[in-house]
Amino acid sequence: MALIDHIWFAALTRHLNDAGTDNLINLTVNVAGTDAIDTNVGWHTRSGQGYFLINNDFTPFDSAGLTDSSVRIGIRGDDAWAPEHILIFGHSPRLFYPVAMETDIDTTLSADPDEGHLTMPLRLVAAGDSTTVIRRLLLLVDTASTNDDAGTDSPVQLQITAAGNNVFTQQLPGTAQDDLENWSANWYFLDGQAPFTRGDVIGNGGITLSILGTDAWQPNNFVLFGLDTPSGRPNKMVSLVAIIDWNLGWLSGDPAEGKQSVSLPISA
Repeated sequence: MALIDHIWFAALTRHLNDAGTDNLINLTVNVAGTDAIDTNVGWHTRSGQGYFLINNDFTPFDSAGLTDSSVRIGIRGDDAWAPEHILIFGHSPRLFYPVAMETDIDTTLSADPDEGHLTMPLRLVAAGDSTTVIRRLLLLVDTASTNDDAGTDSPVQLQITAAGNNVFTQQLPGTAQDDLENWSANWYFLDGQAPFTRGDVIGNGGITLSILGTDAWQPNNFVLFGLDTPSGRPNKMVSLVAIIDWNLGWLSGDPAEGKQSVSLPISA
């Protein structure tokens, strides 16, 4: 288990009419009968859009004290919210650590009981290790908002080699989200091409991010997890890349604007 000192909230709102909300979204984490976290994590969620936020205003807690009813998401009003996927993950002093997750959610949150539930639990998800077989990827990325030109319309590609073999090469798909645009946070499930492990990547491989055009892009945060299931909710998640506050410069096919490709550091 792990001592959690930071928490990130990531979500994707369903792509339906009126699925977003202007109300505050609330996160509570109860550890051994005491609320270690009770905080508002966001608002103004929009239909079909992702969300990504850090919270570090709490006393660190041991994840060993968590159960499947410890982590709850709620809403502070009657403007209903319809999430599709939610992930809570944390940082311990040495690594990034998945905490709780629900996918393909069919619950609507609202303070109006005729519209939905006030809160919902998020089941715990286990952290995989360097031997966990990865069959799919989850990428959480948001684009810098400090520069009006940080977003891109150029294709972006992710490539992974493991044990000396190319096990994954794919362009990020177009979705209903504001893909890689300024002020946007995006959530992507990426289907696996060949199973691999984090140990294989560390031992004889790497992860490369490339842009296939000249419309420069600068992400803000870039988090990549490996998932142990080919579909649905994972049983285990493996931290592969966790870049908080991107420091690898601009990506561009124009060498005057940035690098076409960068090697991503494997998370500790």
